[in-house]
Amino acid sequence: MSSQLKDVNQYAERVLRYYPIKVNGIKLKSSKSGRTKWIVDTDQGKMVLKQAIMPPGRMLFISNAHEHLQENGVPIAKIIKTKGGGLCVAADDHAFILYEHHEGKEVLYYSRNHLKKIMEFMADFHIKSKGFHPIEGTKKRRRVGKWEKLYRWKLQELEGFKKLAQNYQTDPFSELFLQHVDQMLELGRQSLEELDHAEFESWTKDVIESKMFCQQDFTLARLILKDDEIFMSELHSVNHDLPSRDLRLFLTKVMKKQHVWDSQLCCEMLRAYDRKNPLTKGNYKVLWTDLKFPHLFCAIIHKYYLSQKKAWSDEKYLAALKNTIAVETTKMDFIHQFDDMVERIKLEGAKDNE
Repeated sequence: MSSQLKDVNQYAERVLRYYPIKVNGIKLKSSKSGRTKWIVDTDQGKMVLKQAIMPPGRMLFISNAHEHLQENGVPIAKIIKTKGGGLCVAADDHAFILYEHHEGKEVLYYSRNHLKKIMEFMADFHIKSKGFHPIEGTKKRRRVGKWEKLYRWKLQELEGFKKLAQNYQTDPFSELFLQHVDQMLELGRQSLEELDHAEFESWTKDVIESKMFCQQDFTLARLILKDDEIFMSELHSVNHDLPSRDLRLFLTKVMKKQHVWDSQLCCEMLRAYDRKNPLTKGNYKVLWTDLKFPHLFCAIIHKYYLSQKKAWSDEKYLAALKNTIAVETTKMDFIHQFDDMVERIKLEGAKDNE
């Protein structure tokens, strides 16, 4: 064992002394993106110790939400409390959380059955997140009611990158970006105007009053299959926001992997969600508005001009932009068939329940 690894493990062992467990062994599992995880062998079974570089109040908010879901019956790894009953351990600019280790089958992006199970899990997650009252000392994060500000910021940034790209017109990435940026800006402006509708204001009010939260990123890295059902092995982050944020993020993540917007698959996924947590037509209008906004396009442009992916080559950035444009443009057929698509989601969902 290297001296550096030994020091890291000894650091984790000191944290584990705060828990009512006997540690038989500890092994570093991963360390990236400001997060480090260890697999801990204890007298009560295997556990996961996670360290995250974030304000302890933020970790307390996440662990408190984790416990809320756990108590409401969401299939999620159990949090282990400290000897003093704490949900996490604070240490300067970072914090630790300990939870049960679970193993299961891999969840796949290319399995329609798995995707529908995730949507059912997401619906259950949103329903059971309601009524969450964070304990004192938590650092909350809230996006609900801030969509307009976020849209405006993304559009202003896109305008700025457009001016920058005009100085690099021999750059293939910038050349392709300039061919599509005006279309994306127009879609973004249309979405911004649609936020002024009553449906958005009504759903925002309902979410604030219900005290619900979103997961923000239903990535498959934190989901497994246990007994053929979705199980969340870790709660990565939470945010007070509309359920449509989780829906939009996951739908676009799946379509990026398909390299094209698959309207049939999208309807099947939303139908699975709607059967468990029915949305109104007004709710779907809000989702359609958020889907119309070119979030994917804004994200890849932001990454490229701010050089956020240091390991990416110019060719990889260009390929990612081409994929993004394909998804953003083929998505518009789906967006323009709002009434038909919602009818398919609702009517075919009703048939499934007969």
